[in-house]
Amino acid sequence: MIPLAGKELDPYTSPEAFLGAELRLRREARGWSQTKLASVAHMTGSRIAQIELCLVPATLANATALDVALETGGLFERLYRFGAHTPMVAEWMELYIEFEATALSISTYTTSFVPGLLQTERYMTALMRGARSRAGDGLVEHRIETRLKRQDILRRAEPPAMWFILEEDLLRRPIGGSSVMAEQLSHLAEMTDHPAMVIQVIPTAVGEHPCLGATVCLLDLPDRPRIAYMEGNFTGQLFMDPDRVTKCAMSYDLTRINACSPAESARMIRTALKEMQS
Repeated sequence: MIPLAGKELDPYTSPEAFLGAELRLRREARGWSQTKLASVAHMTGSRIAQIELCLVPATLANATALDVALETGGLFERLYRFGAHTPMVAEWMELYIEFEATALSISTYTTSFVPGLLQTERYMTALMRGARSRAGDGLVEHRIETRLKRQDILRRAEPPAMWFILEEDLLRRPIGGSSVMAEQLSHLAEMTDHPAMVIQVIPTAVGEHPCLGATVCLLDLPDRPRIAYMEGNFTGQLFMDPDRVTKCAMSYDLTRINACSPAESARMIRTALKEMQS
């Protein structure tokens, strides 16, 4: 896991991150450990830790139980409900998209899904509707339109240099069903021939590596130093500090060492496509 997650989480990156930070603040103000709070709220210590670190979002039941345990007068329920109605493209993502549009090079690692720049519309629709079950149709459609617009950079006369590292497991996860996934794999196979793009796959047999569990993106820009972006299931952070960007880049490079060659990766994608079509 990249050594930037967890304690350095910025509470202002998302409503879920703010709820997690507020939970930790209220817990520590009482002098309680996560285990103590879990006991009073009838939850598990691991669940408390996950919510505080924004690894998973609090449910409404969690929020209500935390309000009772910490006597916060409905604070966590209100934060939960606020998060459920927050626009899907948050401020940090909007800023990342602005930088991406002018990038000279884009390096991306994803662990669970095809990178947004390589997604088909049907795949991204299935992915977003599954992951954002609390969001209304209007918000989902807005997110899809935004992602499709980002893909315009692939069709430029001079697109940025792009390097994608994917986990082998995601090639066989039938997002949207076998038909949708087969279409996505076919598109991915075509993209392996894109002149500005390198796609590499990390075999499942590799096991652990520095980026596992997160999405990591590095952008080289024409008018400023390199920036990095990290994303978990429910939050994302944009890093401009040279030390943090260097750590992200090192984790990316150490992960890339484990990937198959572009040629072998293309064969793996086509094999997964045949399996999905059978």
